[in-house]
Amino acid sequence: MKEISFSPDRKRFLQTAAFVFGTLLLYGFFPQESRLNPTVQSVLLGVILFLALPFLYGRFILRQPLSSLGFRAPSRPYGALAVPLVAIPTVALWFVLLSTFHVERASMLPSAVRASFMFFVLYEVVLVGAIAFLYDVFFRGLVQIVWLRGYGIWAALAQAGLFVALLGFSAGGIGWTDAPLVLASVASGLVAAYTGTVPTAWMTSWLVLFLSDIITLVVR
Repeated sequence: MKEISFSPDRKRFLQTAAFVFGTLLLYGFFPQESRLNPTVQSVLLGVILFLALPFLYGRFILRQPLSSLGFRAPSRPYGALAVPLVAIPTVALWFVLLSTFHVERASMLPSAVRASFMFFVLYEVVLVGAIAFLYDVFFRGLVQIVWLRGYGIWAALAQAGLFVALLGFSAGGIGWTDAPLVLASVASGLVAAYTGTVPTAWMTSWLVLFLSDIITLVVR
């Protein structure tokens, strides 16, 4: 029987695909610990699965530097300009959606965040920033830049599709509260496709989520 052999690139592609889907399945089916707040558990699990494991996978399995995961300077001149050029139209789309459709805005942000400016700032900088970073390392870094490199905008759409699928599976469906996250995943994916970097993708994600939350509070 003829032995099946793969080129190094093909082997890397299949190996990374198995790692990506294995990680997503583990995250999706991980049991909820009743003694932990769901948000706290989600963040802790994200730190392990979406941050630590991709770093370890790239360093010890693929044997590639951190820059291969997207932690480098933009590959194109004026790459940082892609952040506002993509984020602002995305936030404008969220404004149109809020203004056009009936959305229960009150449930989209915690009551403490809505009641206090200080809590709002801490919430956006610490929690939203951290969650956006975890998602960007895994979906824009590992999935798009490492696994699907060379596929351009199709990689951006594919990683967004995987993100939406995970979001829907974990929450039991997609609602209006998830819309900013979905929009941020598409926007940051487009920026990552242009710049080839995680920092610019993360800046885009955070900016979209931050401005979307402000609009959610302001629009009545």
